[in-house]
Amino acid sequence: MLPKSRVARPVNGQTDHIDAWLISYADLITLLFMVFVIFVSVSSAKSGSGTSASHGEPPHPILQKLSGTLALGTPFDETYRALSGIVTSNHADQDIAVEKTTHGVTIDLSVTQFFKPGSAEIPPEQLPLLHLIAQTLKEHMTGNNIIEVEGHTDDAPPENSPFANDWELSSMRAARITSQLADDGIDPASLRATGYAGNHPLVPNKDSAGHIIPRNKERNQRIIIRLESIPEVAPAADTP
Repeated sequence: MLPKSRVARPVNGQTDHIDAWLISYADLITLLFMVFVIFVSVSSAKSGSGTSASHGEPPHPILQKLSGTLALGTPFDETYRALSGIVTSNHADQDIAVEKTTHGVTIDLSVTQFFKPGSAEIPPEQLPLLHLIAQTLKEHMTGNNIIEVEGHTDDAPPENSPFANDWELSSMRAARITSQLADDGIDPASLRATGYAGNHPLVPNKDSAGHIIPRNKERNQRIIIRLESIPEVAPAADTP
């Protein structure tokens, strides 16, 4: 005979088990886990408010795993944090973007703020900020690091400029930043400078009707500073 608590009683012609409201232990654990995930999501969103997307903190590790990503540290984590702190403290987030990549750290400088139109001369008021960037790079460099500086322009030839074309202008701007890094103490042997003219735009310079987009042309004029590691090459085996 079943205990009274488990007796099935007919109600309106149907059988109703009074234990139907119970859920399994596994279901309870699942519900608790989902509540925890929601709590972490809300907490992360609140802590990230007021921070720019390009310089914000990475998502909580639990959320990264749930989204199928894995949080892995790199040797450039501290460099990225230090450079982002410089940008934030100098209110330069509209002119400088710092990004951490799998190979190192990339610094994107807006040409319109660091050079005069058609010129490769750095305005004196920007030198202190470049000095801070150079010192940070120097402090975090190791023996197998290199710094490559890229110069980019838009698709229009320079006007009222001593440079004949964008190849010369982009190359000289890259060389000028590279020279400044060397002046601030970075080993010249680890520095590279390259001009790409307007061959690698980030956004279209013109719309589909052929009209110039001034904001895009300004965005395409940039200096990229890349701090990366040199892949280690295994020594060649001695042949008999």
